[in-house]
Amino acid sequence: MSVRAVIYDTETIRSVPPRGKPRVEGIEYCKSWTDYEGMGISVVCAYDYGSDLYRIFMCDNAVQFQWLINRADVIIGFNSLKFDNNLVREFGINLPDSKSYDLLVEIWIAAGLAPTYQHGTHAGYSLNDCIRANFGITKGACGGDGAPVKWQQGKIGIVTDYCLADVCGTKKLIDKIMSTGRITDPVYPERTLEVRKPW
Repeated sequence: MSVRAVIYDTETIRSVPPRGKPRVEGIEYCKSWTDYEGMGISVVCAYDYGSDLYRIFMCDNAVQFQWLINRADVIIGFNSLKFDNNLVREFGINLPDSKSYDLLVEIWIAAGLAPTYQHGTHAGYSLNDCIRANFGITKGACGGDGAPVKWQQGKIGIVTDYCLADVCGTKKLIDKIMSTGRITDPVYPERTLEVRKPW
């Protein structure tokens, strides 16, 4: 493969304050979904098409994630333009949007929606929704505020496994797009979406 592509996903240390639910006792919270500094990064997982390797990065080897990004031509994520890219940049990782391919944004566009989230029209396109519609499987229930709670409770393996599963799920969708150009629409499963390929 002449193009070097990397898929990545992040998890945070601190949880976002829940709406309409009590906070978990003993758990640290950030201010909001845009408080990237306050969130912190617990783990970054990645898949490198060039080496066909899955990688795990934490505070002790974060510089190696920067090396991986520097060598990549395309950096793939799911909701990465709004979230993951901003999160890693807050902690000194130089990840340019110009090299980014956000699968969620591309799916929205293929579905005839705007490239930014709009309440009432963009629901139903989560990574879990897309994986279930296309492969009949679901990923683990640990995301959102669950992963940082588990991380703070010392469940490092569970959170890392969940993050890696997100990368695997994204890769399955990307591989399907690269081979067929299409995925099943999770909101309207009777139709397929022609999604732009990342390379």
